[in-house]
Amino acid sequence: MTDDANVIYSYTDRQAVEDGVLVPVDGEGQVNRVTRAVFDHFTESMGSSALTGPVIDITPLKEVIREILRASPDEDGWRKLTWQGKELWLVPNEVRGLTLMFPDDY
Repeated sequence: MTDDANVIYSYTDRQAVEDGVLVPVDGEGQVNRVTRAVFDHFTESMGSSALTGPVIDITPLKEVIREILRASPDEDGWRKLTWQGKELWLVPNEVRGLTLMFPDDY
């Protein structure tokens, strides 16, 4: 019997991105995903442009990503940080990177 015999439901990274549960990010070390809750909390709408559509300030999100990357990972590769009163986890993901999330997102 394999570990998969106990899987009740499987949800892939692609499905999570398509559903909006995960948001792809790039340019911040190995962090390539953040949960929608983290994205919404640490970004701010700046309106929209006819050329680009919605314009979002991701500066605060990049700042928290840089800070949590400074934390030492535990033996499983997890990092934890409290930032602006919010507990955050940075965990390895299935697409060769790291996902930033709130504990409630897990």
